[in-house]
Amino acid sequence: MVKTENKSQAFMYVGAYLSLWASALVLLRTHEAFEASEALIALVILGFIFPALAWLVTRGVPAPPYSVHQPSIESLFLVAYLAVIAWVLTSGFAAVARISAEPLHSLVLVIVKLLLFVMVPAATISVLGRYRISELLPISLTWRNLRPALWISLAALLMQSVLGRGLHDIRAAHPPAWVLVVATPLSFVWLMLEVGVVEEFFFRVLLQERLAESLRSPWGGIVVAALLFGLVHAPGFYLRPGGTFEALGEHPTLAFAIGYSIVLTSLAGLFLGVLWMRTKNFAIVVIAHAATDFLPNLLPWSRSFHLLR
Repeated sequence: MVKTENKSQAFMYVGAYLSLWASALVLLRTHEAFEASEALIALVILGFIFPALAWLVTRGVPAPPYSVHQPSIESLFLVAYLAVIAWVLTSGFAAVARISAEPLHSLVLVIVKLLLFVMVPAATISVLGRYRISELLPISLTWRNLRPALWISLAALLMQSVLGRGLHDIRAAHPPAWVLVVATPLSFVWLMLEVGVVEEFFFRVLLQERLAESLRSPWGGIVVAALLFGLVHAPGFYLRPGGTFEALGEHPTLAFAIGYSIVLTSLAGLFLGVLWMRTKNFAIVVIAHAATDFLPNLLPWSRSFHLLR
């Protein structure tokens, strides 16, 4: 377990991240289709407001000890394993994409993600460090410990309602009331599994925690894990931009894809990283991540599972 680091060390890692972020933004501004204002808004909200909110709502919430047995060896494996993840994100999902029937496509996709991000790394780390499952998945479901997830979820839903298109699209679709009643809880549970469990287990519970131990810095773990989370998407942005649902254009350069992954994608890991660092509660980051993605995914999920046409 990493001891509390001094402020200068934390500022060093955050400052290095901001410097890299600014350099990537300068690169992206050379592309005429890129909107710098979108990136700056994302930085303010996800890079500053939400991490500060995560820090505020976790005050007084106890964080149980989390022990990393072999930090250097485990970190080395996880960083190397990112190459496998990048390859699967780039080309391995092509086979899954050929399954056009829904919800079969969604079910197969989530199974592949669980294997890739959860089962394989969990089994390997368990062997390397001789962990029990309970040691790798610290969960507390008491109201006191889950309260931060509620506040962050409400803030995320408010942000998406004001700045995103999810709520607008839902209103425009005019779904029947019964569809919303059924789809709202089911799609949220689905997102908890597909993005919450999958991404938070690998990038926060495994990668961030072990990087923090190796670097002897909780903030170093947050920053490096967030950057790696962004960069692992760069090959997909470069090789198959049409399948990423991002505003990348038809033929982005590799440098543009890397810059985009740093400027926009990596920001998502910051406030979730603060939540994990402060609580060591897997349930909190799973719920918060699902809430962040909920409104944009409600209609697509309802259509995939044939509740809407």
